[in-house]
Amino acid sequence: MKSKIRVLQFPIANSNGGITHYALNNWQWMDKSQFSCDFVTMSAQLTFEDDILSSGSKVYHISCYAEEDRQQFIKEFRSILEQGYDVVHLHTKQWKSFLIEDICREYHIPKVIVHAHNTAIDGVDKDKREYELCLHEKIKAEFNENLATDFWACSKLAADFLFGKQIPESKIAVMPNAIELDRFSFDQTVRSQYRKEYGLENCFVIGNAARFEYQKNHEFLIDLFYEISLEIDNARLVLLGDGCLFEEIQEKVRNLNLENKVLFVGRRDDVDHWYQAMDVFCLPSRFEGLPIALVEAQASGLLCAASDTITDEAAICDHVWMLPLKPEVWRDKILRLHQDQVHKHRKSQAERNIIDLQKAGYDIQIQIKCIEEEYRRLRKECRSE
Repeated sequence: MKSKIRVLQFPIANSNGGITHYALNNWQWMDKSQFSCDFVTMSAQLTFEDDILSSGSKVYHISCYAEEDRQQFIKEFRSILEQGYDVVHLHTKQWKSFLIEDICREYHIPKVIVHAHNTAIDGVDKDKREYELCLHEKIKAEFNENLATDFWACSKLAADFLFGKQIPESKIAVMPNAIELDRFSFDQTVRSQYRKEYGLENCFVIGNAARFEYQKNHEFLIDLFYEISLEIDNARLVLLGDGCLFEEIQEKVRNLNLENKVLFVGRRDDVDHWYQAMDVFCLPSRFEGLPIALVEAQASGLLCAASDTITDEAAICDHVWMLPLKPEVWRDKILRLHQDQVHKHRKSQAERNIIDLQKAGYDIQIQIKCIEEEYRRLRKECRSE
């Protein structure tokens, strides 16, 4: 009997952000008779860890970041690789070092994938962001093809941010952040149920699903909604997610006397149902690799407004507007959408969007086959200098 291909995913986190969502979604759909998939985290605990373990996968907890205790990190990561892996899939937002890549070469991992997931540096502290960006650019200049066997990215912009000119475009694979399309397709019954349960009947509902972090730009969204609420009395804002800025954004909402019009629902497992309750999806992020939430919103047939700092690759379907981060531009667009009642044609729009998303490669049932095929191409020694 042929042994399974063993894949190590590094890292995932308890925030359940885009990288974690991507890695777990792929594993859910992967052929478990051919692939074994384990995960590494620096989070002390994962609220969803039991789900991973029940599938037969392992979760390794590393006790520190490399920046905190380099030698301890190396010791713990080496002990993980000693369990024997065919593929190490490195999900990367920015460069801090090539430590993981070097250890993988030391252990002759047959396939080392460096996967670019973002286009800028996140964090509330401006000075820290600038320092990390300088470090990122310095290290990126030293990156080369010998440090990995494969180079993936969620978008062309993400590839440019992580790889620059160091890796030829011909050697970079852009891998769509695919989703389970049928799960997000429009459902009028669910829409009616959620709008009734949460007091959203006869309301114009604007929604957002994102971590409360600097990158996601919630303060812009709250200021925008304040202006819209002055023009549309029955406007409501639904915010899904949590994060380090959660309480700060709640305070901003209170200061603007919007408590009765803004609904904080936290991190949810039923995000697909919440999309049904919305009329317009807004994502004013300062930057993104390729946001999975925007793909999900399109699958549900939502009208979508997103910042033009996000790659145009994310605008896959009709009725997606990429807007400059100017409040008056967003306000005018959303007021026009409300006036034109475009959101009333939701079902037919969702059906067209599903077809467009399938053609663009965002169907997880198809995309996972491509990923599996790439994982299989590994029967060779990892390059070494």
